Amino acid sequence: MARTSVRIRRRRLAVFVGAPLLVLTLWGPAAGALNGGAARDPAPQRYVVRAGDTVWSIAQAQVGSEADPRPLVDAIAELNGVDGTAIVPGQALDIPASA
Repeated sequence: MARTSVRIRRRRLAVFVGAPLLVLTLWGPAAGALNGGAARDPAPQRYVVRAGDTVWSIAQAQVGSEADPRPLVDAIAELNGVDGTAIVPGQALDIPASA
């Protein structure tokens, strides 16, 4: 009799703990679908070009020395409609949050 009551308690505990966890796990994707699909990209950062800056050096500073800056270089150029050499000091560039 004692073993049966222990099993019942364990099952109830599993249901009462597991069900809310399952709901929370599924809530993220469901909420994204309700909001129009994929999550929106964060707003880009604003960077003001200084003397000697290039799109490459700006991207390298953003991603760090260990990562490849080429995807960010392309994203910056596309977002701002510039090529790597056509930036001037004082110009404001949008830097995408993810590239």
